[in-house]
Amino acid sequence: MALVLCQHWLSWGIRPVLVILKSTPADLAPDFDALATDRVTLGISKSGLVRYFVLAARVFSTARKYRAEGLLSMPFGWHAFIAIGARLGGVRNIIAHVGNYPNDRHKSAFAKFRILVQLGRPLTDRLVCCSQYVQQGTMKYFGVRQRETAVVYNGVPVQEFTPSVALRPRERSKSFTIGMVARLEKHKDQTTLIRAAKILKERGRDIRVEIVGDGSQRQMLEQMIDAESLSDRVILLGMRRDVPAIMARLDLFAFSTTPDEGFGIALAEAMIARVPIVASDVGACREVLGDGSLGLLVPPADAAALADAIDAVRADPQAARIRASRARETALQKFSGEAMAREYGALLGFSFAARLSDAGRQTA
Repeated sequence: MALVLCQHWLSWGIRPVLVILKSTPADLAPDFDALATDRVTLGISKSGLVRYFVLAARVFSTARKYRAEGLLSMPFGWHAFIAIGARLGGVRNIIAHVGNYPNDRHKSAFAKFRILVQLGRPLTDRLVCCSQYVQQGTMKYFGVRQRETAVVYNGVPVQEFTPSVALRPRERSKSFTIGMVARLEKHKDQTTLIRAAKILKERGRDIRVEIVGDGSQRQMLEQMIDAESLSDRVILLGMRRDVPAIMARLDLFAFSTTPDEGFGIALAEAMIARVPIVASDVGACREVLGDGSLGLLVPPADAAALADAIDAVRADPQAARIRASRARETALQKFSGEAMAREYGALLGFSFAARLSDAGRQTA
């Protein structure tokens, strides 16, 4: 998301400065190197309360050094101390990204999180939610008013995605290829997709499931695939830099996730790539997929329902093509990187009615 924002802002004459809390992971470092963006690594490694004050102090010095006019905080919660440093450093417009639906299941940790959000309220102009679903949860769980929030959908670099093979005649000898792109973390749900793959295998379907991503759940998923004897059908591809190419060869995109899902950028990518979609019927997916008009929705954590929906796409490819085409048209309008960059820029106080001529403006 930060990379897409920087690409567009640079083309409009805004000079972004990327402020990084820790030096790792550095997966996108080559991409930012290619843009020649200024990057500042704060190196926040201390623990306990002292780290918050170190964070505020280092953001203050960075804001003063670059004379930043606006600041977008991707961390939520920590944004309170980022905002303290930015305000003291003279930054006029401060917003924070909210990317997930609030999770209050761990009561003590969530109570601390609520305190951080309340601390940041007087210093933050808007909490920018990635969906209306997340906005509703933010207001419900943190007690913020609607005017303290805004909704800006995550954006996709549409020029990188070409229409998928799903709309072309399939080779009969080719396995039906199902893909999922997401972090291998607990707020996603690759396990249900793997269970659905077992059901489909037992039904005699010739399928191949490609799961892109990495994270803390990788070892557990590897063990599950081996235990279910699915290594011939389910492949963990790890972190990949060729997601558009992978999307282009899919017959179906399966997005199995949990109610904690805030948006699902890979869901928007699949829409842009015009791949038929089956997704969990949770708030964010329902919103992005137009209540099921742009992709099939199934109950979350229901492997049998997911397998049935995949079979339904295979059985009626014409209906799947119609939904996929409508999904692409919608995504081009609502989920483009350019639209996201303009809306975030407006919240930071920049006008994009025409290309900016004052190239010296800066944002952090």
